[in-house]
Amino acid sequence: MQKTKKMIQAAWILCCLLMAGCRPSAPAADRYVVVLSMDGFRSDYPGRAHTPVLDSLGKAGVKAAFRPCYPSVTFPNHYSMATGLHPDHHGLVHNSFYDPALDSVYTKRSTDPRFFGGEPIWNTAERQGVRTATYYWVGSEIAVNGRQPSTWKKFDSSVPFKNRADSVIAWLRRPAETRPHLVMWYLEEPDYSGHVCTPDSAATTRAIERVDSVLGYFFAQARKLDIFDKTDFLVVSDHGMATYTPEKSVDLCDYLPRDSFDHVFDGVPTLLYPKKGYADKAYEILKKVPNVTVWRKGEVPERFVYGNNPRVSELIVAPHIGTYVVFGNRPKAKAGGAHGYDNFTPEMEGIFYAAGPSFKEHKELPAMPNVNLYLIIARLLGIQPAPNDGDSTLVEKIFG
Repeated sequence: MQKTKKMIQAAWILCCLLMAGCRPSAPAADRYVVVLSMDGFRSDYPGRAHTPVLDSLGKAGVKAAFRPCYPSVTFPNHYSMATGLHPDHHGLVHNSFYDPALDSVYTKRSTDPRFFGGEPIWNTAERQGVRTATYYWVGSEIAVNGRQPSTWKKFDSSVPFKNRADSVIAWLRRPAETRPHLVMWYLEEPDYSGHVCTPDSAATTRAIERVDSVLGYFFAQARKLDIFDKTDFLVVSDHGMATYTPEKSVDLCDYLPRDSFDHVFDGVPTLLYPKKGYADKAYEILKKVPNVTVWRKGEVPERFVYGNNPRVSELIVAPHIGTYVVFGNRPKAKAGGAHGYDNFTPEMEGIFYAAGPSFKEHKELPAMPNVNLYLIIARLLGIQPAPNDGDSTLVEKIFG
């Protein structure tokens, strides 16, 4: 096992040296982009675990904390990275919510394309003749505006991480006429371990080191590709993670009758859709609940870019860091991990690493909003972006 780890690390060091010496020389039509998202990988995790591959990637290219959109949860943020739009603008305003226009509830299993606004980067690319492939990226299982990636996978958590890496490598070995120029793939760790065991646990540290090892395995294989020196690699995460404790958490049933709401989606944050005539009373009660902030739909601070979409509930309960909110149906008896909190807090920051022929070398930047990923990929592929919330001036700072 130790010998295998050393071989992977040695292969990755050589990989970094090769990338460091490359400068853009081929046209956009001969460029490739691979994006990996490691769910719930907090920005400070590399400093608390053994992550030699990520550390090498940071030295070879660009790294920054990646600021999620609000709410800092998985489905809205993966779709924000894909579209370059805040949740308020692309419509996935939480992992679950109610849409009054459709009179329908969205959940993570929903397949109705009407829930998905904006244009995902794979559709932008495919529309302009660039072949794409995705492995479990949110939104890619849905034909948004009638389009999907040329290759995509239906989510199945039982597929081992290394098998996913092998599939990505196999796609990049295809003949030129069928080979994807954009590949986006996904691992659900260390998010799962962070939720169950808290981000400060030994189990989460093991999960961090496990995905770094998978990344090492992937790069050891990627270095053998004929197109390696034409490929830019990005490793990102959708959000961070924070520890909550039972003593600070809140059960809203202690304050409000659940049957006074048409829809309730508890957690961080909690979306409450009150029955007609009850919103004002509920709001006044919620203002007195400890460890939370409550907003009326139009009161959300501007920096969150949230609350104008008609799918956002009339009342939003935002727990403070360390607090979890339930409404009687999921009591929490022990500490756990959660996200969805204020996206400007360090605990919610994810990671951004980028290395390859197009990027600067040995560059660390301040925290970057994750809606910029869409523009970054469009720039790498040489395609015209759809309307988005990214900052092109900021994006240009990462390129060599």
